[in-house]
Amino acid sequence: MNRWLDVSAAPRNGTPVILWVEDRDTPPTYPVTVGVWETDDITGVSCWRVFADQHGIHNYFDQHIRGWMPLPRLPNA
Repeated sequence: MNRWLDVSAAPRNGTPVILWVEDRDTPPTYPVTVGVWETDDITGVSCWRVFADQHGIHNYFDQHIRGWMPLPRLPNA
């Protein structure tokens, strides 16, 4: 699948996905941004938790996500 999907269709169950974050003009290039939907136990606020190589973990809300794709699957051996 090489098509960006609308964030409203993204899984909200903790499944890791590829995210296109904030850049309105250009989809991301490798390395990709990977994140999961999480809900904070204390505040009850839900957001995308993104794992970033240089700056640690960041949180984003839907309005900052331009699209998503499932992670690629390995072919069965």
